[in-house]
Amino acid sequence: MAGELAELARSRGLAVRGVMGYEGHVVGLPERALREQMAAEAMALLLQAHGDVGGDIISAGGTGTYDINTWANEIQAGSYALMDTAYAKLELPFRQSLSVLATVISVSGAGYAVANCGLKALGMDHGKPDVEGGGTVLFVSDEHLTFVPDRPVKVGDLLRVLPAHCDPTVALHERMHLVRDDQVLETWEVDLRGW
Repeated sequence: MAGELAELARSRGLAVRGVMGYEGHVVGLPERALREQMAAEAMALLLQAHGDVGGDIISAGGTGTYDINTWANEIQAGSYALMDTAYAKLELPFRQSLSVLATVISVSGAGYAVANCGLKALGMDHGKPDVEGGGTVLFVSDEHLTFVPDRPVKVGDLLRVLPAHCDPTVALHERMHLVRDDQVLETWEVDLRGW
């Protein structure tokens, strides 16, 4: 099938440079041995397609398999640049740089606090976010995050919320701020609404 599609493209004057695959069902598996095995199975299919298609490029891979995928000559890792708590569990050599700055808006005598950062600001398809500096996230509603802090917090405190999935989190915002030592160095526009 891939070879037929490539020939059709060539017959219409297009240059076919190779194949592209993505072992997305593998990149987040917590067990490295299983990631290795399943990546090999997925890449066997891609290499078969490449044999039928030809071309110089075999594009595949992701952040969770960047060092496992030895079959591709172009690795598509992208999340490594921002990272998220889901990939952080894989003990990859990349640091999480993406966070959502939230404000504590309520503190309970029972030990929990609420911040103004919820589902409308965080990609939640990979689980709950973490709170930088420690704490346990109990619940995430539309506009709020309820958590038990590891240290005392008060209304007005700023905290960094670490998303579990960076891609949809970025897509929920209109801009990103590049920050070092609490100083905004640059602001980047984000135009992904409705993706």
